[in-house]
Amino acid sequence: MPQISIKMYEGRTDAQKQEIVEVFTRELSRIIDREAEYISVTFQEIPWDDNVPDNLKKTREQGG
Repeated sequence: MPQISIKMYEGRTDAQKQEIVEVFTRELSRIIDREAEYISVTFQEIPWDDNVPDNLKKTREQGG
């Protein structure tokens, strides 16, 4: 069973994460010729540190 593990800063929306799951699953399924239902995607959200990208900081500042 293929597993995709994504480590990223916290703060992405559920919609963003859902799109990631859909795109990564679809493309991995296509590339390895395996049905999508056998692919799993997990997220590990890490706390912000000094390296968090500016675009993510702006999202939080805007209340998102």
